[in-house]
Amino acid sequence: MTNLEYHNIKIEKYKNTNQLLIKGEITNGTNRYYSIVAVRVILFVKNIPVVNQVFVVNDLDRGATKAFERNIYELKPKEGIDDITRYEIFTDNSY
Repeated sequence: MTNLEYHNIKIEKYKNTNQLLIKGEITNGTNRYYSIVAVRVILFVKNIPVVNQVFVVNDLDRGATKAFERNIYELKPKEGIDDITRYEIFTDNSY
């Protein structure tokens, strides 16, 4: 796959809702420009995936680092941000 790296990932509660906000940076370590990078984030509660979402980062130049901030799906009513035990974030596709 491509040499795209993720840094400074933070998952926070969005305002006074049960919705979450993911923030971070993506670095393009390749010699290629990407007009679209599809990023997949999976959130787990006790090793069970509870959120599986793809979002897009546009215009990632070669050698560049770009910040991103996206709202992600709401958790179930009984689950909160403190219930998230781990996450995975990776490039789903890039063009």
